[in-house]
Amino acid sequence: MAQRPSHRLNLYLVPADPERRPEAAAAERGLAALRRAGVLSGWRAGPAAGRLIAGGFALLRVDRPPLPVIYGNRQGGYAVRCPRCGAGMVPAALRALSTWRAGGGRSASCPACGGSWELEELETAPPARPARFALELRDVAGPELLPEHRPALECALGGGFLVVGSRG
Repeated sequence: MAQRPSHRLNLYLVPADPERRPEAAAAERGLAALRRAGVLSGWRAGPAAGRLIAGGFALLRVDRPPLPVIYGNRQGGYAVRCPRCGAGMVPAALRALSTWRAGGGRSASCPACGGSWELEELETAPPARPARFALELRDVAGPELLPEHRPALECALGGGFLVVGSRG
């Protein structure tokens, strides 16, 4: 049975550098700052959750998968295209992900133009991002993070980060 689109929206906050895995102590310092500010109560949304995302969220989850993953929409598939010529690159991206998981690099070659691209440089629709770590905000009211607590999130993620939405 095919999955149906969900009204539920989750956000993955992934490090800008796909190789980055924040130190557990640094991640906990960032999360502790969110708890002190009332944004989190344990792992659930705290009374000030609306200061992180307008309308709030349900809970925060830390994802530390054993191998790199592609974070993005969990329903349907992805269009993966070469940023130079627009050719489809799903098979090349899957090979690059397998190589990365086996300890190699993240580069994929375009079958049409021969360009070589890191996984994070490929154009994806819907948006997706490779990473080794993420914070997941579940059941968010909207896709926009408010700036007030960005420093705590950067601490938890070990630096700059990107936001990827997911339905399902």
